[in-house]
Amino acid sequence: MNMLKKISSQILLILFLIVSFIFFLNLANAQEIKLAQSNSTQAQIGPSSSTEKPVLKADISRNKILSQLKKDISLGYYHQFLGPTLKGSTSETYNVFQEGLNVPRSGRAPLQSFHALNLKYQINPDWGVGTSLAAVDGYTKTVINRGGIANTSDGSFFNLRAYVSTPSLPTSIGTLFSTISYEAPTSVASRNDDMIWGLVINESFAFKSPDPKFSFGLMGQYYRSYFPYARNTKPAPFVGGMPIELQTVIISGGPYLNYRFNDLLQVSSLLTFDWDQKGGQTDTTKFNNNLPHRGRLGVSYFPQKIKYFSSVGIFTQALLKYRPETTALGAEFSLKF
Repeated sequence: MNMLKKISSQILLILFLIVSFIFFLNLANAQEIKLAQSNSTQAQIGPSSSTEKPVLKADISRNKILSQLKKDISLGYYHQFLGPTLKGSTSETYNVFQEGLNVPRSGRAPLQSFHALNLKYQINPDWGVGTSLAAVDGYTKTVINRGGIANTSDGSFFNLRAYVSTPSLPTSIGTLFSTISYEAPTSVASRNDDMIWGLVINESFAFKSPDPKFSFGLMGQYYRSYFPYARNTKPAPFVGGMPIELQTVIISGGPYLNYRFNDLLQVSSLLTFDWDQKGGQTDTTKFNNNLPHRGRLGVSYFPQKIKYFSSVGIFTQALLKYRPETTALGAEFSLKF
């Protein structure tokens, strides 16, 4: 088992090294071209200028390499604060991703933040590769839910991926965008369940809009995790207990609609539906209702004169079966370097 985990980590490292190799290969090619141009210029000018011109050419080459570096490689950071609900304690929030197993309304949790760091190399206009790391941490005390489910404020990493963004597919009614990711067993739950690796496929279809201020479409994600156990069932934790069915597939998605007032302000909305498979259901047509279906409404501001800031915003997230105590308020911002 430890060997499988090491192999997973090595795969992620290899993908990162491939990205680095592609980048430095491009730099080497650029250097070689510039060196050839410099030598040609030196030969034409003559020996008297040989100590000056190559230095100038090298400086120009370095400047162009740095310019290309800034263009092709991007580093981004996203932060989301999940705040209090419309009804209930001001030191608690509602996080659908902390719903306990078969225990409805167990998503009450400490106030918390979600962090995501993304490094991407754009190989060409069609293809890109990168890696992302996500984490969460809480600010207030542990919250005890129905069934004794305890949601703590402990911080943890839960998502480490290497991904490839593929060429978009234009059609007569819109454009399809796709990303394929490899996920390492990073979260506490995935490591406790001896997860080997995960496959994530993200799809987004943007419809052509008659008004450029409106953007709308469909977003979806297919998540598949792999375990070493037969029928994806973990042995019972104690003698006489029932085997634990591991969650292997999550399918989520829904429609989105945005309205851009101007270059500075946008209103966005999104509906998300979830289904999953566990244990022996894997690779069958049987699905469960994974998480509560939910909606999100937000307002985003896009600073034009604040360096590195891409956007800041506020939002509300509610279950489709609306209740004030499960409707969370939040804030977010994103940076791009």
